[in-house]
Formats: sequence, C-alpha cells, structure tokens
Amino acid sequence: MFTLHLVCMGNLCRSPMAAALFRARLPADRCAVLSAGLVAQPGRQVAPLAAVVLQAHGLPVPVEAPRQFDPATVGGDDLVLAMQHRHVRALRALVPQARSRIQLLGRWMPQREVEDPMGGGVEDFERAFAHIAACVDQWCVRDGRLSTRM
Repeated sequence: MFTLHLVCMGNLCRSPMAAALFRARLPADRCAVLSAGLVAQPGRQVAPLAAVVLQAHGLPVPVEAPRQFDPATVGGDDLVLAMQHRHVRALRALVPQARSRIQLLGRWMPQREVEDPMGGGVEDFERAFAHIAACVDQWCVRDGRLSTRM
C-alpha cells in the first residue's frame, strides 16, 4: 500500500477537498490519503466555505486540524500531488529523492494550477472544487494505482 499526499499552502481548502474526493473514490485498503499544507497553522479548521461545498456534494468535512507537511512521511512508492507550481518546487526541495513522484494535481488539465479560493465567496470554492474533481478524475484514469476499476 502506498500513500497519496495532497498538499496546498495552509491545508484549509484545496488539499482537504482533494483528499475528500480521493477518499470517496478509492478503497481505504488500496492507499492512505493524507492532506497537508506547506505552512499549515495548528488550531485552525477547514475553511467554512470549503466545508459548505464538501457537504453540498455529499462528502464528509475533515475534523482534523490542518497538518503541516512532513517530508519524513513520504515513502518510496508514495505520490505527492500539489496545487500550484510553487508548491511542487518547494516540495521537491524538501524531498529531493521523491522528485519524480511530486506532481501537479492538474498535470493533465488545460489549467494546470488549482487557484486558492480562500478569501473568495462560495462560487470561488465551487469553482475550485469542480477543478479539483476534474483533476481527481484524470488521476484515477491515468494512474493505475488510483484506478477505480481495480
């Protein structure tokens, strides 16, 4: 079993939404799904509008506090998906041995980066969620380990 790491900046919006989507699609015994932030702050909770959007789509809202990305948690077969190019660069500097396994969540999308909806309205969070959902679909089609057909 491998771990799928989903990383954004604060672990408040994008990575929790992506983690919820992957968890809903993949059997728990196939891979562990972790959500983290490069600059997560303890004591905070998932952004309220991210929670609203997740609930509106029938997905559970994470109850755990935002988690700081820990390079030591990246195993030899793990996949690390980030929301923006700057996140990929930072992660590759933190975990150089996993360079080829650190990718953009939107790798196969016309708009490769998932913009941060923080500070926006519910429509911004819905737009980010739709983009993330399309990215998750692509990963589940293109990476056999994430295929929903197993």
